[in-house]
Amino acid sequence: MLARPIVLMVRAGLYPPGWAKTNWPELAGRAEFAMTPLDSGPELHAEIARADILFIRGPFVVGRDILEAGKKLRGVVMATVGYDKVDLEAASEFGIPVANSPGNTASLAEAAILLVLALAKRLPFWIDTARSGVPAAASVLGMQVGGKTIGIVGFGRIGKATAALAKALGMEVLAYGPRVQHSDLAEVVPLNELLRRSDFVSLHAGLNSDTHHMIDAKALELMKPTAFIVNTARGRLIDEPALVAALESGRLAGAGLDVFEVEPPPADNPLLAMANVIATPHRLGHSPETRRQCAVLAEQNILSLLRGELPEFTVNREFTWRFAQK
Repeated sequence: MLARPIVLMVRAGLYPPGWAKTNWPELAGRAEFAMTPLDSGPELHAEIARADILFIRGPFVVGRDILEAGKKLRGVVMATVGYDKVDLEAASEFGIPVANSPGNTASLAEAAILLVLALAKRLPFWIDTARSGVPAAASVLGMQVGGKTIGIVGFGRIGKATAALAKALGMEVLAYGPRVQHSDLAEVVPLNELLRRSDFVSLHAGLNSDTHHMIDAKALELMKPTAFIVNTARGRLIDEPALVAALESGRLAGAGLDVFEVEPPPADNPLLAMANVIATPHRLGHSPETRRQCAVLAEQNILSLLRGELPEFTVNREFTWRFAQK
């Protein structure tokens, strides 16, 4: 009897007993599941050498050494949408497809709009006021978002879902993406124009060498002093010292951040103490629904690879798959 393919799941401590069989019922009939607590070293390389599929959950770095060790690897599958911890260049060089599982699209779009509304309505201020027992100051007012302009930076699934919610609130929507030319949801414009015109800028770009610190001091100078920036994507899209300087000087009205350059952010990160910043610990888009949907998409990705098909959600498209004909 032919040996069944092996799906190696990293960060073993995250999975309760029976997780794979419960969440991947179809795959359970076709593959063997192995789990490892290791994140580096020759023992991990030996485990990867036996694997047909590498399943990644959490902040696990898939570097060139790991990909090179995976002589049998048909593909790498991410548990969620993020894939910035994977060396895509090396994966493509070795002919290994990398697929993500974007089951959190709706929830992350909701999280972005939640931060937009919380900033506009000055929600933390009003919560603190209510708890203090001090009468509300008549001079402090929130903002109506209807009629305001939101700029969506990164116009993939999550960016488009965010745009749809913003339009439902009556906002004017601008969008920027390096490969986006037209959209029925938004006016597509260059990044500099988006930054100049927007009352809110919401980041949804993936993290790579081109987008690292794409929001730097120069970009922040283009924004209105009354504007807000929201980031639910990746912390390193923003140059944090430049953002702190813009917020402290009044060059920018405020920020809503679910992600940071270093996570979890250290207690002395100045952004955590600023009154015009709403900060959450990279959990705002998590929900039971997103976890289930991500698991469903991950199973579909793995099954596609085992059938000899590239998954729908493959993120490195321009390469020659070494197992394409097997």
